[in-house]
Amino acid sequence: MRVFISSVTYSLGDERRSLARILSVVPPYEPLRFEDFVSQDRSSRDACLAGVEACDVYVLLLGPRYGQPLADSGIAPTEEEFTLAQRLGKPILVFTKSVNEPDEPRQLEFKRRVEHYVNGRFRKSFTDPESLNVAVLAALTQLTVDAAQLVWENLAEPAPIRWRWDIQELVDPRLYAPVLDVHLVPTAAPPMRALRLQALPSELARRARDTGFFQERDQVAVGNNGYAAWAWVSDQPGAGGLTERLEHEYRGVAVFVSGQVVAFRALPTDFAGALVDHSELQRRSSDLLAAGALHLPEGAGHVAVAATLAPLDRVFEGNPAKVGGRTSGSLRTRQGGAAVMHPTSAVAAEAVTRHTGDVAAEIAAVLLQAVRDERW
Repeated sequence: MRVFISSVTYSLGDERRSLARILSVVPPYEPLRFEDFVSQDRSSRDACLAGVEACDVYVLLLGPRYGQPLADSGIAPTEEEFTLAQRLGKPILVFTKSVNEPDEPRQLEFKRRVEHYVNGRFRKSFTDPESLNVAVLAALTQLTVDAAQLVWENLAEPAPIRWRWDIQELVDPRLYAPVLDVHLVPTAAPPMRALRLQALPSELARRARDTGFFQERDQVAVGNNGYAAWAWVSDQPGAGGLTERLEHEYRGVAVFVSGQVVAFRALPTDFAGALVDHSELQRRSSDLLAAGALHLPEGAGHVAVAATLAPLDRVFEGNPAKVGGRTSGSLRTRQGGAAVMHPTSAVAAEAVTRHTGDVAAEIAAVLLQAVRDERW
């Protein structure tokens, strides 16, 4: 069980060291800390976020200090790590240090956010490294991280599904970039009540902001049409040059009365389109799975997994890091086309969050093969 320890390092250094030591000698735990990472060909920030992605449990230690906000996001690394852990559906354990010192204003705001959105999770106070160790070990023994039970079940016939591009209210006429969609379709769920559907759009927008899928500055379109509710961000025209990389804003979540959920996002492009490989598709599918799984109905049981990547005339297999800065690229003569993973197999709804990376890997494999098989 890989346990990522997240906190401000300079004010909780003793606790971090003590907790890492005890986790390293008590089976079956393995501590993950920034201090222990080996030299890597990426920034410290990227290494820490990769550690969050790789962990089985995320442990957040809170004191009175907030930390130094990052220049681009305006939030401290600890809050960025917490946001990613939430978005990925990681089990989160929170521990707050009791000290005779007032919280910094930003830390007080962060604590309020954490306390509100981890209801039902382990949260306990500590006073020193020893009391923290006892509290963390007690919480971990009650937390089950089941890494063995991801079972795909073939359905007798594909689950009924509505594709995003068939919903006129979700179409952005300004967008020319390819879009990755991930669908979760409950195989047996009671239909949603009309009152619930009407209240859902604002909830979708708020939760997407709280988990970092939307930014606070985003202008979000919300609504419903009687059989679906949605919250999405339209694309913004890029001002870059022909060869520059464009990070498209288009993304969103929609929930249908049947219980089906779709989360979607446009891929970065330059003049030649988008480049994808298995790793890129897996990472992006993981984010969308986590964003969508938040809205599955209670008692969903099993869900069929589906995905699309379209239009394919702007998608090519290659290194995604090379999007932007290219001076040449391939072009296709036929427009449209889609790589599709049909909803023919289902997994337990719990497995979508417990095994997000593995489910995303299957999506990536199916879509990438479809990209390769498409002939132009």
